[in-house]
Amino acid sequence: MKLEINRIDQNSFVDFINRLKAIDTFLYFKLRTGAVTSAVYLPQRDAVKLHTVEIKDIFSISQALPEGKELKVAFFDANKVLDALKMFNADQVQAVMEFQENEEDFVCSSMRLFNNELEITLACSDPSLGFKDLTDAQLQTIFDREGSDFDFVLDTYTLGKIKSLFSLDKEETFSITASNSEVRVKGKTYNYQANQSFNGSASEATLYKKYLNLLDREEYCVYVSGNKVVMKSNDSNTFLTIATCQTAE
Repeated sequence: MKLEINRIDQNSFVDFINRLKAIDTFLYFKLRTGAVTSAVYLPQRDAVKLHTVEIKDIFSISQALPEGKELKVAFFDANKVLDALKMFNADQVQAVMEFQENEEDFVCSSMRLFNNELEITLACSDPSLGFKDLTDAQLQTIFDREGSDFDFVLDTYTLGKIKSLFSLDKEETFSITASNSEVRVKGKTYNYQANQSFNGSASEATLYKKYLNLLDREEYCVYVSGNKVVMKSNDSNTFLTIATCQTAE
């Protein structure tokens, strides 16, 4: 099957790719029911990120997509895709994607980017070579926020402040504590008020610092429970779930 794309919104496509490659440079996304969606995770599955945008926000497509089957697209190196997009003037690129059909879905074999001046063909990878696809039921469980101990809003300024505080000590972990009508982020050398209020009950969770680098610069609703923290962006359709550190004191 051939999918013709009349125009690619390069800024939106680049933003989509950058959000995902923070976790894995193996780029994988699906086109289905009017949306482009991707769920990526670290090898140990201790951090999973889900990002979804409407197809029309990235790809201008006039033809109808097949019903009942997903269109899967994967590239071994997301940076190669970004490098190719840089070769074209902004919003002056079209594309043709070649798909092979199997029993369950369509898998992209190549993506040809072109305009009147330039043509670049990118070979696609088999999605199964990068990682095992997560089912809808698995994603629902991973990002489920029911039963969280407490939740609070984490704005962009506070997120940046917390990341700056991380450099003050060499510890790998930090804690988020909800008590006395406030949320505090604590490390060995700092104790910072992240929010003056929260919903839920007093509790505490310990996380690895490295996971906060997976967050985009956006405002989040943070849902904290005993075994995971779910972060839902207020600025885009993005979720990040990270496992709590069970061994830290």
